[in-house]
Amino acid sequence: MKYFAPIIPVFLLFMACAGSLELPAKVSSDTEIAPWGNPRGDCGNWAFADGKSGAPVEMWRAKLKVPILATPVAGDGAIFVGTPIKRVFAFDAISGKKLGKMWVDIPIEDGLSYSSGLLVMAGRSIYNRLRAYDLNSGNYRWEKKSDRAAASPIICGNRIFYSTAKGAFFAIDLETGEKIWRRGFEEAVIEHEPAFRDSLVFLADLNGRLFCLSADSGNIRWEITLPGAPVGPPVVIPDHVIIPTSTGRIPVITLDGAIRVEIEAPGEIFTPIACTGPTVYGVTRHGIAFAGDLGEGGILWQVSLGEPVIVPPVVWGRDLAVITASGKLKLFHFGDGSNRGELDLKSHVSAAPIIYNSILYIATEEGELIAVGRSESALEREK
Repeated sequence: MKYFAPIIPVFLLFMACAGSLELPAKVSSDTEIAPWGNPRGDCGNWAFADGKSGAPVEMWRAKLKVPILATPVAGDGAIFVGTPIKRVFAFDAISGKKLGKMWVDIPIEDGLSYSSGLLVMAGRSIYNRLRAYDLNSGNYRWEKKSDRAAASPIICGNRIFYSTAKGAFFAIDLETGEKIWRRGFEEAVIEHEPAFRDSLVFLADLNGRLFCLSADSGNIRWEITLPGAPVGPPVVIPDHVIIPTSTGRIPVITLDGAIRVEIEAPGEIFTPIACTGPTVYGVTRHGIAFAGDLGEGGILWQVSLGEPVIVPPVVWGRDLAVITASGKLKLFHFGDGSNRGELDLKSHVSAAPIIYNSILYIATEEGELIAVGRSESALEREK
């Protein structure tokens, strides 16, 4: 099968009548707000962003009336939400005002990626398309036919890294959509995003392998066997790559492919992890939030949530934000696990939350996008 052949122009005419997405009016500011452009935040999958202190407070709630299963992304003042009914919505990050919706002809199941006005999306199952929508022009910058997506594409600089259900991995030029390189992995099953840092890309296979590739050529630098199947994407920090596995063991691996130490989680891990540099954070299937020491490999703290957790955590400023199966948002201090507040969302959540401009955004199964601030920031907005 030939990958990335152009889709016929007739489709473009159809898409031109399918609605549009907009960006909010730009507000002058001396501070540049870091985007949450990939499902786990940045290209290293840290799932961490700044945030203020104070109890969690609901700021606004937008209703889509469509179940949301995919992680939103954010940038340039907007939050983008994909749905399984082939529509993408955009909202103003501050006010919650809807900025448009668009029929994309792809069920969005694994999230989107966003960078500097370009929204990249991919289709699973029979929806073999990879597209970049330009919000500045209101048109698709490019779109390509591809094999089925296995995970969300991620944007790192001027490249997209993208995997398929058949074990192929691509580097794509963000501006043109042209293939830079392709690497095939025999009998590989790839269902998690890769991680990128500097000149290296890390990719995990459900068969229990971790690959390190050259970002420039796609050549394999090394591969190692993991202590179990990965349950989330790799997380890469300056000197190590970390990956959670189904056995509850989290290997801390040097950039030359040696396992230096392993963190033993207090139970089976079911979701991706978050990281702040010297510390890794996770939740177990049965509802224990924990912090692990990347230096020595021990558990720094753990706390029982009292119910299961199916959504990965994020580090929100100095707190770990965890959402339980019943829809309760719980905050714990990232240093000692002390309770920092709770908010009942009154909704069930399947998608990971994101952080943008110090605000936590949560998409629900009931079809709502909820913006959660802190009591301190809510008071500031009322002045």
